[in-house]
Amino acid sequence: MAYKTITVIVTDDMGDAPALDAALAIAQREGAHLDVHCLGIDPARYDVMPVGATAMILESGAQEARERADHLVEWVRKAIPATLVRHAVQPVVVPQLGLDTMVSRLARYSDLFVATKPYGPGRSPLQVTVLEAALFGTGAAILIVPDAVHDYSVPFRRVVVAWNESDESFAVVRAAMPVLTAADHVDIVMVDPPSHTPERSDPGGSVSVMLSRQGVRTEVSILARTLPRVSEVLARFAGEHGADAIVMGAYGHSRFRESILGGATRDMLETTTVPLIMAH
Repeated sequence: MAYKTITVIVTDDMGDAPALDAALAIAQREGAHLDVHCLGIDPARYDVMPVGATAMILESGAQEARERADHLVEWVRKAIPATLVRHAVQPVVVPQLGLDTMVSRLARYSDLFVATKPYGPGRSPLQVTVLEAALFGTGAAILIVPDAVHDYSVPFRRVVVAWNESDESFAVVRAAMPVLTAADHVDIVMVDPPSHTPERSDPGGSVSVMLSRQGVRTEVSILARTLPRVSEVLARFAGEHGADAIVMGAYGHSRFRESILGGATRDMLETTTVPLIMAH
């Protein structure tokens, strides 16, 4: 089992460079097909405009978007090694209001979507929008690449699975199965598991059995919430155990709630120093 179709959507040649580099390395390693979509965002606002100015304003915005997409295509083609035979690079022009729909359409047939960590220096709200559109519109595994250097030419050897028995955590385990089966060791980590669920007598046992039947070597760890945030507990465990990646479900709460009150997904996207594999 492996990822055979990998997709990257680039909007910025600086901010999206880590994602492109990671996707290139994984595509070469897996012998996968790589789709790179270079987005030019039409900035024109389709609302009330001065009489006679509509055509000029709309054409100006579309031309700017086409030039941006073409610039990104040139940048991507220079980065692709000659040895990567199976790939496609396409310019895409899309109005701002249609971005979510376009991202979902471009990435929905992918096995793996690769995106740069959306928060931090040099990042823009556009990268957050692209990532969330892929999470909510594809069902694919999403690899979030942090700024820290990592060798993506080899599989992740030790992987932490953040497990809480939710639909989101189950979805990401299925989506990340190629990552888990390739790992030498998988830690199933539960932080303060609830005491009233059907699996309360054996927390993490069922998912561990499922993975073991796929040949995955697993170990379940039950952790107390000794730090203010669940994300901090997960990050500390990953650091202490030398994990190469963290697998976790995304947005168990609504995006609006997490943007206002915070949540494990938002916290991990902001602070992670190791690659994340997410799904919703």
